[in-house]
Amino acid sequence: MVLKMKNKIAIIANGTINDTNFHKNLLEDTDIIICADGGANNAKKMSVIPDYIVGDLDSASRSVIDFFKDKKTKIIKDTNPNKTDLELAIYLAESLNPNEIIILGALGDRIDHTLANIYCLNQIKSNVKARIIDEKNIIQLVDKQVEIRGKKEDLVSVIPISDIFGLNYEGLKWNLRNFDAKAGWFAISNRLSNEKAKIKLKEGKILVIRVKD
Repeated sequence: MVLKMKNKIAIIANGTINDTNFHKNLLEDTDIIICADGGANNAKKMSVIPDYIVGDLDSASRSVIDFFKDKKTKIIKDTNPNKTDLELAIYLAESLNPNEIIILGALGDRIDHTLANIYCLNQIKSNVKARIIDEKNIIQLVDKQVEIRGKKEDLVSVIPISDIFGLNYEGLKWNLRNFDAKAGWFAISNRLSNEKAKIKLKEGKILVIRVKD
């Protein structure tokens, strides 16, 4: 008998989830589901039973917490004032030795929360494939290379979070070769010239954002 390795983890955060079916479909092949505090409200809305809920539990409704307790979800209360709920969920996820993490419900109306959640990608080990996903966007942090798959004319934006060296694009409408830039430079609204492209860099870190047009 071959045991299935638990290696793809989903984190549900407390941001906007409109299309519940879209997000629920993303969870079908995950091995473990973690809710970052109020992400439990989103899980309940999607009729999803998480394995864990972690945070200071000030955002998840009491009735939702009680509901998931009855479903044997593990509740971890952590009141560390120096960590956001998403950071706590990421810390828990990494302790479970994933090779992939997807984060849902990380974007929303609060721009401070949205930016903080995106920057949390920088806290995930570089050997773990990590993405923030919603109906329109796939966001990931890249420090070496990434292959992007989508539809021709999908938008691709690159935003460095550090100085970068040797940036290369292949398969985009406007390609680059061995490009260096300071943090603060950005490239918005490039496009896939076919169904896949590659972005590589020699040094630095970039956010790569694919937007469904």
